[in-house]
Amino acid sequence: MRFSSQARMLVVFGVLGSALSSIVSGAVVVTNVKVRVMERTGDKIFEQRVEQPNTLDSVPKVKANTPLVVTFDAQDQDGKALRLDQAMVSLQHSETRAEVALAANRVADGSYKMDITRKDFRRHFAAAPGKYHVALELGAFSSGGAEYEVGNIEMAGGSKAPPLVSVAYGPKPEIHHRFADAQQMPNVVVSLVFAVLTAAPLAVLLQTWAGLGVNINGLRREMVGSVVFMGLIAAYMGLAIAYWVGLKLFPTLAYVLALAPPTYLAGQRALSKRIESKT
Repeated sequence: MRFSSQARMLVVFGVLGSALSSIVSGAVVVTNVKVRVMERTGDKIFEQRVEQPNTLDSVPKVKANTPLVVTFDAQDQDGKALRLDQAMVSLQHSETRAEVALAANRVADGSYKMDITRKDFRRHFAAAPGKYHVALELGAFSSGGAEYEVGNIEMAGGSKAPPLVSVAYGPKPEIHHRFADAQQMPNVVVSLVFAVLTAAPLAVLLQTWAGLGVNINGLRREMVGSVVFMGLIAAYMGLAIAYWVGLKLFPTLAYVLALAPPTYLAGQRALSKRIESKT
């Protein structure tokens, strides 16, 4: 059997209507409402039991170290303990109309308790002291809802007022930059003497070669290998000069390792050919 869309809508509205009528026809009965203001040590400063339609006879003062405690019991129309789906304690500021809703925790079947902790006080009430209107806002899917007027309380301000923030617009003071002092370098004479001493061994080498007599005829037997080998030796000398001028240590070592294999191969080939020519 297939139903038309109109029939389906009627079925849906019928189900919703029956559920809504069951919620509205029921009621939440609130009993044993107590309001207490206590010291953290457990001593009671204020305690009163509230019966409908009455509210609190006086206005208790609540501070950060004297928390507010609200307890109550919830029942259905038959007097059975009721488990609420919503149990909120509403605190509305009498001047700003700002509202804070805190959840009441279930401590037993049908019994609920709301306790304002230090964290709750600092977060909601320390910066907004004054008189608050307290009410219970309860609801259960099986029995509907209820709003119970409790009375008025006085919230004291926090011990420390929020700091005032002042914003000044206009020119700022001039910032005077101070650069690092120039690095003190050694005397020019010391640098020149060091450079001369560094170049002295090269001058001695050239003078020794000149005294012994330089013979380049042997290079012709292995021209390519000899030229490459001498070029790599010159590269080592240039690398030493670059390190002395400013090249860092690790890049220098990397270049040395890169030049080592071709230098070994070129030198072995050139010198082996020179030995072969003498035998």
